[in-house]
Amino acid sequence: MARLARDRGLVLCTQDVAETDRIVTILTEKRGKLRILVKRARRIDSHAGAILDVLNYAEVIFYERRELPLLREASLLHIFRELKEDLQRLEAAMRAAAIVARLLPDRQSYPEVLALLLDYLRALEGGLPPTVGELSFELKLLGRLGLGPFLDGCIECGGKKGLTWSPERGGLLCTACGGKGEEVSPQIWKALRGLRNLPLSAGSRVRLPERVLTKAQELVERFIAWHLGR
Repeated sequence: MARLARDRGLVLCTQDVAETDRIVTILTEKRGKLRILVKRARRIDSHAGAILDVLNYAEVIFYERRELPLLREASLLHIFRELKEDLQRLEAAMRAAAIVARLLPDRQSYPEVLALLLDYLRALEGGLPPTVGELSFELKLLGRLGLGPFLDGCIECGGKKGLTWSPERGGLLCTACGGKGEEVSPQIWKALRGLRNLPLSAGSRVRLPERVLTKAQELVERFIAWHLGR
């Protein structure tokens, strides 16, 4: 007999299946990333389908089964309404949820990642600039997963000259130690290090030139893409 379980978490993404059903991926407090089957979720009158929308924080009661857990009941805890009314901030939040969904394995508890993601959504609602916030969130996420790039100089020798970007080696790598490609200026890698170390809430006070933000985002995206493609 299937056992009933209860948990709460943030909806990361959804996938339509069959005619009216949906698989909802939730980052939960106790079970980590959990995929739950929600029957008839796509029907207009579906209460659970509306509650378990992306970026909603909800409590779920479900049947534990050998196949996908089956939802019994869902209760909405927080909807992040103000965030969803701002397109730029909503897009940043959606990208964050998608990255978390792809980087985390199923059913491994990551309460620190859930806390970070919720803090990020609250910070966006509170006025955190999406561009700076996104960089800060991604660097902190990588760090909490033990994947963070080395940003204190060359990962091999500790030198601070001739630094290049090497995702496969773990971050900054100087040319003398085998680093190749475009050199990363001190302004850029120090900006990355600062955003990694500063609290998310401090991001609203960070002022960086557009070219620095653009390049820093490019480097972090390359780093994440490498980890996703391994």
